[in-house]
Amino acid sequence: MKVSKLLLITSFLTTAIIAKPSTCWSEKFNIPCCKSTNVVERTTYNGQFGKENGEWCGIGETTRPKDDIPPPPPPPSDIDSMVDPAAECDISDSITGDSLAKLAPFRFGVGLNGVNISGFTTSSKKMMELIKYQFNSFTYSNGMKPLFIMDHEGSLKNLKEGREEIAVNFSEIIDGLEFAKNNGMHIRGHVLVWHNQTPDWFFRKDFDTSKEYADVETIFVRLESYMKNFFDFLNFYYPGVVDSFDVVNEAIEVREGKFDNTSGWYTRTTTLEGWDNIWNTLVGPSYVVRAFRIARKYALPTTKLVYNDVDTFMTSPHDKTQAIIDLMNILIAEDLVDVLGMESYIDQDLENIDTPESYARALERFTEAGLKLQITEFTIYNDDREDWLETQTKRYRDFFQVVIDHVKKGNNNIESFTVFGLQDGYRFYENDSTKTRLFDHDLKKKPNYDAIVEILKQYNEGLTNSTQINETNDDIEIESDSVVNVDGEVSDEEDSMEEKY
Repeated sequence: MKVSKLLLITSFLTTAIIAKPSTCWSEKFNIPCCKSTNVVERTTYNGQFGKENGEWCGIGETTRPKDDIPPPPPPPSDIDSMVDPAAECDISDSITGDSLAKLAPFRFGVGLNGVNISGFTTSSKKMMELIKYQFNSFTYSNGMKPLFIMDHEGSLKNLKEGREEIAVNFSEIIDGLEFAKNNGMHIRGHVLVWHNQTPDWFFRKDFDTSKEYADVETIFVRLESYMKNFFDFLNFYYPGVVDSFDVVNEAIEVREGKFDNTSGWYTRTTTLEGWDNIWNTLVGPSYVVRAFRIARKYALPTTKLVYNDVDTFMTSPHDKTQAIIDLMNILIAEDLVDVLGMESYIDQDLENIDTPESYARALERFTEAGLKLQITEFTIYNDDREDWLETQTKRYRDFFQVVIDHVKKGNNNIESFTVFGLQDGYRFYENDSTKTRLFDHDLKKKPNYDAIVEILKQYNEGLTNSTQINETNDDIEIESDSVVNVDGEVSDEEDSMEEKY
């Protein structure tokens, strides 16, 4: 009896010593604490992180002040009280059978349209039901941009209290955050720093548009407060939901007269419309690196930081693909960026410029440079030709085939593919004439949707066949110098047994 008690006590003490602590500072962010390593891979505002088995884990104690807790989320909208412009749509065929998310070898996302709650896709039950079935990721096309998150009144209040702090308001995007959290989906954050859709008052003294611009350091104090407040809110209340974020958008331009190449990467000075890149005008090219440094400080290590740009496969009059690689290498040298975002807007009437071949070559070059990729705003424009739908479908098929062919070559660096918008003639807009999406005005599948599904099915069928062939070959004992390859052809040389699948 005494021996049994002694063994029981010994067992209890041993378990207590080796047992994992019941709580850990990083677990609130859905990141476990490190069990065996104390090697610091990254230091953030919240604390230090290491890696075990390729996954992030927290080290030591949190460095975040205990009283630094972001305000709680605002209440979600009462969707039931809103008028759903898609209520009459029969989506039964679109939420049964094929699913882009289930078929794709990467995340398949969609852009959410609208500029406020009353027009956001999240305010339509029918649209969100379709999105839940067909996609596993979404991006606010506008809702997360500074113009819609920065709170002018709240910032003025902070200024009166002696703080150059940007107040934030998440009431416009709370429905999407809740939907993603409750349905196991992810959101691509878009975007923190851009020369467009950032309120002018952000750059002005005393947040007053009638006054001159603030000095550079004041602007960055404000930017840091904005990013901190944004990331804090996501980290505390929606960890892992927004797990990638476009930090800087469209900082490179290679068209003549619209860039400054003293940076070595063709910094955009003006837009195609002739507007100034306000960030470059006030700060210079260093704004890109400085923005990424701030983002890395406050983002969780599980949140991938993205540089996002348009015309990423453009090589004339100067090589934009190379300029992007050059900028990415600068950021990578400081461990500031994780992914390149390829917006991928394709013209239907510029087939001599926007070609599948040029797109494929850009994918190859980015891959050779060691970059992870997210295709972020894939859109093929339509024009006024009579056969626009057939032409659009062919273009979707040709370009998506390039993406899948890239994967079939063994490249695993494409993390996600996002089409930018759900339906043609967006029902929240009375006179929307857009016809670039995968679903029509009634939320029915279009031929370009079918083309993508066909390519994905062929890809998956190829994977199945390859697996079956490999399993069959494992069971075959070769007794002859003649070998049958996977194409059914006979070779007299065993050296010809090269896999062709």
